[in-house]
Amino acid sequence: MHFLVQTKPYPDEALESYLLRLASDNSFDGYSELADILWQWLAEQDLELEGALPLELSKVDVYQARQASSFRIRALKLVAQLAGVNASDILGLAWRRSNFKFSNLGAVSRNELTIPFELLRTDNIPVCIECLAESSYIPFYWHLKPYKACHKHKTQLTTCCKECHHLIDYRASEALLECRCSCKLTCSEQLNDADFKIASALVSNNSQKIVGLISWFAKAKQLDVGDADFNRAFVDYFSTWPESLTAELDLLTNNARVKQLNPFNKTKFNSVYGDLLRDGQIAATSNGKNKVLDEIINYFVELVDSNPKSKHPNIADLLLCTFDAAVLLNTTTEQVYRLHQEGFLNCAYPQKKHEQLRADSHVFHLRQVIELQQAFAAEKPQTKKQFIAPW
Repeated sequence: MHFLVQTKPYPDEALESYLLRLASDNSFDGYSELADILWQWLAEQDLELEGALPLELSKVDVYQARQASSFRIRALKLVAQLAGVNASDILGLAWRRSNFKFSNLGAVSRNELTIPFELLRTDNIPVCIECLAESSYIPFYWHLKPYKACHKHKTQLTTCCKECHHLIDYRASEALLECRCSCKLTCSEQLNDADFKIASALVSNNSQKIVGLISWFAKAKQLDVGDADFNRAFVDYFSTWPESLTAELDLLTNNARVKQLNPFNKTKFNSVYGDLLRDGQIAATSNGKNKVLDEIINYFVELVDSNPKSKHPNIADLLLCTFDAAVLLNTTTEQVYRLHQEGFLNCAYPQKKHEQLRADSHVFHLRQVIELQQAFAAEKPQTKKQFIAPW
């Protein structure tokens, strides 16, 4: 069995778009009809593949397969044979789960781009009418929440149908230029400069860096990336970087001095700066660089330098938990335990016999961790440091 028309995928095409075009080129009435036939054919080829391809286009991507992702891959390879294209060409269109973590946020990857799962649109996919008029396919970056304007035509993406006012989603309508209500899509929104800047960055060589910064900014400011004014707030904030971050940290530092209730050497770092370090990890990139954490570390290096050790504890003597110490040292909590056992890091209080340090134990002084961080040279490429060899 082979398709009569062997549809070739575009390099930047979304997997759902390709399967929809494959169905259309071979005279199927949408993906649903194609999927129904493939369901039976795949089961005949391999009993384990029954149901490996869902009947709904919105659920076809590999990352959505969960435990059956290996069967989804196998099924897509067989579809590639039917379409007469290389399996790698089709698999390259899919978002697949990644082992990389943006702090505690799960990630998905497509070729060399790794993004937090939360940046993928789930309930709608806006479109550029001019792009579709030129080439009838959906680029993968239209699936990204921050991408709200077309970087090619400098126009806003069309989000809603003017007739029924429903959000546009080609996966539901199984049509590229029509809404599910069968009305033709049109565009009339005025271009937002911030949306255009973000869109241009997302398709550039800096795309890996920008997705981490967007996710960090959304978490730190408690904003929704999908909000209409999110990109504007993001652009405004980073237009004065790193002064914007420094001003916020200075405010937290001054508030801590004004509202101090306990000596600083008995005050938890998180009670002053919150989840600053944990959230800062979200801005990481797959090559190990982290623009946000670098500036945070620079801030605390200057804070320690400007608040030397004295008879009375000061802001540089805050207590760090084991996890936050690991973040500042760019290492693992296991390495922090070893550093403590080998005498490089001292606890703020005497430990009981056989007492185990927990990741949330606030036992290390900020000053000592920062000074230890400066004692070791930065590594290139940036990887997790190993200060002490394993046993």
